[in-house]
Amino acid sequence: MWNHRIVSTVDDMGSEYLELVEVFYDRDGHPYAYGDATIGGDYVGDLHEQVELFKKSLDLPILRYPEHFTGNVNK
Repeated sequence: MWNHRIVSTVDDMGSEYLELVEVFYDRDGHPYAYGDATIGGDYVGDLHEQVELFKKSLDLPILRYPEHFTGNVNK
């Protein structure tokens, strides 16, 4: 399973950085990896649907890396 979520990381300078990304979950529902979120599709309607999913993800709690992730994240 996957969905779009905001993930918080800390850069080399110690500053928080937020990204809207695709998060992948293990069988138990725990986040284990994330990757860059992109918008693409065969039709403009596909893009509208993805933008709506992005909007919904803004209302979900922020996931903090590495605290909320169970595996080795391959971004």
